[in-house]
Amino acid sequence: MTGTQTAPIAEFFDEELAPLVRRMADRPRAENGPSDEDRREIREMVWQGLMGLGALDTSDTVRLAELLGSVVYQGPLLDTLTARELFQEHDFGQAPVALAVAADQWSTQDDSITARRTFVGFAAEVDYFVVGGVDASGMRLALVRADHESITTRRHEETGRGEEYEVDFAGTPVTAWADAFTGWETALANARVRQAAYLVGLTQAALDHAVDYAKTRRQFGQPIGKFQGVAFRLSELSMHIEATRLLVHDHDATARAAANLAAASDLARTATTQTMQVNGAVGMQSDNDAQLYYRRAAVESVRLGTPAQLRRESWERR
Repeated sequence: MTGTQTAPIAEFFDEELAPLVRRMADRPRAENGPSDEDRREIREMVWQGLMGLGALDTSDTVRLAELLGSVVYQGPLLDTLTARELFQEHDFGQAPVALAVAADQWSTQDDSITARRTFVGFAAEVDYFVVGGVDASGMRLALVRADHESITTRRHEETGRGEEYEVDFAGTPVTAWADAFTGWETALANARVRQAAYLVGLTQAALDHAVDYAKTRRQFGQPIGKFQGVAFRLSELSMHIEATRLLVHDHDATARAAANLAAASDLARTATTQTMQVNGAVGMQSDNDAQLYYRRAAVESVRLGTPAQLRRESWERR
């Protein structure tokens, strides 16, 4: 997907829709904004819009992921792209899929699975789960229908104020198996590069938010962005974002997927912290996007491995 090809999706996330997308999975404890049903309707509208624009058929999912990060999209699109890579023979149509994969023990019997998976995104709104685990034969991946009665979900109220769930599979029938030995490593590398690109987009949005605030917030008769301490800090962040963007969009990025994601994760946490500091106390208010970028960076930066785990894995592969 070239920049020209992403233009329709970028236009879809216009100035009117982008603020709704940023908040469409955000559930403040004190409910003052849209209801949960309103948020669900927004998520469904965004999903249908992305499907209509061919988001699942793009040739450059990395550029797409960065665009999604720039509006802090919270939905199953990136998981669905990974699932389609793993189960290429299965016809998903436009069905959303969530990944529920962990290097944990599970039990499989007569083409059914029993497992518990935590921090599964958007489990209440997908049609399929890709469930992975380790048994006596090693790593295995199963595709299951999300509407089966053997599956129960519990939303994590305390995590990121988003749509993260604990999911229990109790003898859930398997729709299809994937060859984890040949497919998972490649799919995981691709997913990590997309996640790194998503974090680059999120980080750029956080920096833009900080720059806009620094232009309008005045102290001692001038915008705070004219103070060298603030200006140099924001300039340095811009340099690091561009450097990380080049790594993520490099043609050989999947060969260094773990290292690239570790770099993007560290940058996202640093940049969103700096954004909070530039905004000061106002950045902690629930209607200010600075705290939203900070919270989402905390969750998204560990979705496919913590930075420490990713660096260790990258070192071991040398």
